[in-house]
Amino acid sequence: MGTDRAGEPVGVEAVGTGGAGELAAAVRAADFALVARLVEAMTEVRRRAELPRLRKLRRELRDGEHARGGAVTALLIAGAVCHSAPSGAADWIGGRDFDVRSWAQPPLLALLDARPVHWQREVALRLARRPADRTGWGDPTPYEIAEHLLRRSGTPPPAEPGFVTEWMRDRGDPAPRPWLRALPPGPDLYARLGADGFAPVLAPLVFDADTAQHLSGPWAAKDPAQRWPAVLARLAADGTVDRPALIGRGFARLVRGGGTGELRTYLEALRALEPDPDELADNRRALLALLDGPSTVAGYAQESLIALDDADRLVEEEIAEASEVVLARPEKKLVRAQLGWLDRVAARGRAGLALRAVADCFGHPDRRLQAQALRVTGRHVARAGGELMAELRAAALLLDPSNAGVAAELLGTQAQSALGTAAEVEPEPDRLPQPPRRIAMPEPLGTAAQVAEELAAALAAGSAVSATSATSEESVSFERVLDGLARQVWADRDALTAALAPVLPDGEWRVLGRLAATATGAIPKQRVWRALRSRPAHLFGHAEFRGPIGEFLAARLHETAWRLAADPVPFLLATPSWRNGALEAGELAARLARYEELGVRPGPVDFAQSLLRTAGDDDPATLAAADRLTSPAGRRLAAWLRAGGLPRRTSAPVPPGTWTSGVRCSEHRRYACQPELTEAESDRLAIPALDVPGGGPADASVGGGPVCGLPREVRALLGPSAPFFLRSAVENSAPGARWTALLPHHREESALRITGLLADSAQDTPVRGHPHLLPLLAENGGPCGFAVHQALAYGLGAGHAEDRSATVDALLSLAAQQQLDPAALARETSALLALGAVKPNRLAAALAELADPAPRLTWSILAALLPDLLDGAPPRGAADLVAVAVDCARRSAARGPIDAVTRTAARRGGTKLLAEARNLAALLGRGRSGALGRT
Repeated sequence: MGTDRAGEPVGVEAVGTGGAGELAAAVRAADFALVARLVEAMTEVRRRAELPRLRKLRRELRDGEHARGGAVTALLIAGAVCHSAPSGAADWIGGRDFDVRSWAQPPLLALLDARPVHWQREVALRLARRPADRTGWGDPTPYEIAEHLLRRSGTPPPAEPGFVTEWMRDRGDPAPRPWLRALPPGPDLYARLGADGFAPVLAPLVFDADTAQHLSGPWAAKDPAQRWPAVLARLAADGTVDRPALIGRGFARLVRGGGTGELRTYLEALRALEPDPDELADNRRALLALLDGPSTVAGYAQESLIALDDADRLVEEEIAEASEVVLARPEKKLVRAQLGWLDRVAARGRAGLALRAVADCFGHPDRRLQAQALRVTGRHVARAGGELMAELRAAALLLDPSNAGVAAELLGTQAQSALGTAAEVEPEPDRLPQPPRRIAMPEPLGTAAQVAEELAAALAAGSAVSATSATSEESVSFERVLDGLARQVWADRDALTAALAPVLPDGEWRVLGRLAATATGAIPKQRVWRALRSRPAHLFGHAEFRGPIGEFLAARLHETAWRLAADPVPFLLATPSWRNGALEAGELAARLARYEELGVRPGPVDFAQSLLRTAGDDDPATLAAADRLTSPAGRRLAAWLRAGGLPRRTSAPVPPGTWTSGVRCSEHRRYACQPELTEAESDRLAIPALDVPGGGPADASVGGGPVCGLPREVRALLGPSAPFFLRSAVENSAPGARWTALLPHHREESALRITGLLADSAQDTPVRGHPHLLPLLAENGGPCGFAVHQALAYGLGAGHAEDRSATVDALLSLAAQQQLDPAALARETSALLALGAVKPNRLAAALAELADPAPRLTWSILAALLPDLLDGAPPRGAADLVAVAVDCARRSAARGPIDAVTRTAARRGGTKLLAEARNLAALLGRGRSGALGRT
């Protein structure tokens, strides 16, 4: 709809005073005075009779590009007043297609003021119940009209959350209000609220509505004193706002929880009120509940409870409740503060209460916090009676062995016998999973109804799949539907079209949906032909099809779309035999034999994919079946099997900065490279191109390559390494399970091609989801060389916890297959740490998770990593890695000194790194057996 323009209303030509359509003409001409005169002269019946014409005009102005200035404003008010029912008027005013800049024109304002009081009140209340605009950029007109009508009818402001939010937005605006001139404009929010009769009612409700985005403003504030938190505090101090109610609602809002950012905003407003001890005491239950909230909120609650205890306003049960919650939290700052509080509680004569609470910290995973708890215990243990001493000795069983000596001194010889010593610990074996088993693909879809059912399930699952989920089931379902469409188009296209009609929505944009539309003819053959002939004319505009891998996937799908639209085949050659994407050589030979029998030519991309999924096979029966084939594709298969399939290539590191042109963050990352295939090796996958109408001798292949050569997308997939790390291939890419199913017998080649994505998952602003490919990679076949271990190193440094968990799953799977080299993983991880491509704290979290089921494996990685980590200047976060190493060394009974650990332990100082290094050196120095080696 057109928008209003400032200026005088435009006059009307030949407008009378009472005929049919004259009101609509006056509105269209934006003559506010005439609109007001015409409406005032109408009866209620006549006004209702004008509504159809006004609705028609509303559609005209909404859809027109050149609405006259002021017409929308005139229509807004005239249409509202012509509704005798308040419900209709409120719906009219709240319509989203009104876009006005100044609705409060005097003649139109008089129309609203002339309505009965009950009409004004009901319309205003209905408008007030509307939900607030969450963006903060919505049209303020409905709120402004609602407030005007509330004031005009003498109705108190309602406690509706949406109304409170809109009130805050309006009061934060420094612009003048023609409809409410009593409020001073400008940036002084305090002056405006002081003159606002709504403020005493609505200001205490700011914590009850979704007001965080406004509470941090207003945007026109010159300094913090003009922002909402400070202004609310001033209003509460001068009595304008009920201070106890405001504080109570503030605590209640924090207890309800929410996002970290919004809770921080509400906490800032509550802090600005500076509750005194009496007010804190009135909200003590809320403070205790907040101890279990986000760290910022829990820290404030802890500070407040400490202040209450210092004022002697807490009972013992409340102190014990607070300690039980806080001492179980992972945040060291909160735990240290709680131990300090308990130290003061014990000093004030409540030693039994304090020591029982401190004992809860004996099981904390951080050894330094355990040591602080023991220091607090040592200062007050002399006042502990026999029953309390027994409780402390029982709790001491949870202490780390490095603290056993101190506990034994404090709690007596009984504690030492219960704790034992590190030398007595039996090595804990790794609990590795069973090696993955190959699982066969389900039977092909045999009917059109089965294809429709599987397609509907795949589309529904695709809608629910997040960016962080990659499962083999996704690839299995995709391949079955792809093959099923080909089979049913060959068998009976009409039956397939009828079966797909109920499950295929119009305009379906997802890949399988577009392929199904191609099979039914909903996407015309000419559109598919254009996609084949021109790379920019892709049928599938998805982020999955970026870079060499994505372009290969797209080439296969375009070729399949052509077969579905114009050149049907009885089935696809590359449909896997196994869920990980592998294809049995004998099954491929049988499919090619059937193609020869029917006179069907294979597609070059489909054939290349089928070979890449097939390993070399020396079974005599399989080789004999391949040798009997007479087509070019059959001869290629026989040669492929005798040559052993795709040649395996050794990966090697690429020094940082070697590739610079277009490679993402080349100076801060490490990548891998492999030798390129020779021309003869590439030609093993090439067969004659399909006959596509309009194709010349240089570009008749579906992939755009030469007639008898390898399609360019296949060549790029197997070609140089650098293109896989280009920004154009990595940024905004969305890989899926189909990526790891391309080369199911070549883990090393697959790992190299996804390392750029994994590096993005470990950057400062990590991309979520890419390491979920690693467990799928671990299920594939082939040796694990440098590229696989580099991919795992990036995955261990991923920024999101669920991505690190996926990497841990892949590590355990490879270790179970005896394909993991801990020393190689440690070397590459060390190199990435030195570059800053992997963060020590993230790596420590991942290795701690790995250590839970596999302490010996984790120690073998850390034992090789620690020398490079500790020599020189250890990075920030190195202490967390050494702490994990201490735990793993103890659980695996590792022995034998590591020089770098010994040197670090001998340094002076009291940092966590030095303390953990001393713990580790002490563990490794007991006994003479060597450290654990490679797993």
